[in-house]
Amino acid sequence: MVFAPLLAAPVLMWLASWVERRLGPAVGGAVAAMPFAITLIVVALGAEGPAVAESAAAHVVAQVAFAVAFARVIVRRGSLLGVAAAAVAFAAVSLLVALVPAWVAIACAVPALLAKIKVPGTSRFEGEPLDARVGAGVVTAIVGCALVVAEVSGPELAGIVAAFPTLSATFALLVARSRGVAAAASALGGLIVGLRGYLAFCVVVAVTGSVVLGLLAVAAMNVTAAWSLRLHVTSADRGRAELA
Repeated sequence: MVFAPLLAAPVLMWLASWVERRLGPAVGGAVAAMPFAITLIVVALGAEGPAVAESAAAHVVAQVAFAVAFARVIVRRGSLLGVAAAAVAFAAVSLLVALVPAWVAIACAVPALLAKIKVPGTSRFEGEPLDARVGAGVVTAIVGCALVVAEVSGPELAGIVAAFPTLSATFALLVARSRGVAAAASALGGLIVGLRGYLAFCVVVAVTGSVVLGLLAVAAMNVTAAWSLRLHVTSADRGRAELA
């Protein structure tokens, strides 16, 4: 069971890349935010899983800060400064999260998830398809790191490691390289929409201890996410989807 997350986690990166080619960066970003890796971590850790889920839920607000900072800086200053600003934003909000009860941080995530990212004016994103191999390696590493941290330092710190949006950051950087910074900002906007399902999963698992109920909560939340994301799919991406 311990090796299952390491073997299965890269699937999410490949899926996000496949979706991005057909429906655009925003939808790909939402897929990258799906609670796939955290699900595998929770299952692998057994009895400690709900505590990890609670810690991850408390840091969703930090993930939103990450996405907003990344999107705002990348379109003005480029990828390197964008990811640096995002990491600083995540760390700063995480320090604030540590000062309050988990339920307060989770409650703050609800309005934060209504944030929208304005994409620089463009109706289509051109460029080469994404190479998912790098992202697959990164998500494998982060899942493995979370499992090790849980073993050494406990579930709370493991939840923080699992919540850090390494996969989404890698996905955004790959999009920026292949499609440009405007497309990367669109992917980060999709990330915020996708985090709604992530938060629902973590909260349900933390409260009930049931991964199955958590996945049902994700499915229900993704109905509303799909409606939000259809507005972000560019005309060119719709054309590719219809031809696929």
